[in-house]
Amino acid sequence: MKAYEHLIDYTLDFGFTISVWDGEEWQVKRSRDRAAIIEAVESVEEAKLRIRDLAGEIVGTAWVSAFGLEDEETMMDWSDVDFLEAWEEAYNATLEG
Repeated sequence: MKAYEHLIDYTLDFGFTISVWDGEEWQVKRSRDRAAIIEAVESVEEAKLRIRDLAGEIVGTAWVSAFGLEDEETMMDWSDVDFLEAWEEAYNATLEG
């Protein structure tokens, strides 16, 4: 599974929302719609994801790319915060298992 897809699923499993910046506009804002989020990410070469918790607080951001990279490289950069550190551990566990 591509890393960015795993992040989206991981985030939505918590009931959190994702906004997708395409470099010009927020295509998707505070969404829990996996298909809409994936579609927005895949519509551009690079996208920024903004993740909000149940209280609406930003708990992380990540730059992702859906194209031309190995699955684990589709997450290009992300904020060094607890939520994304936990995601990284969960994703790495899927690669090992």
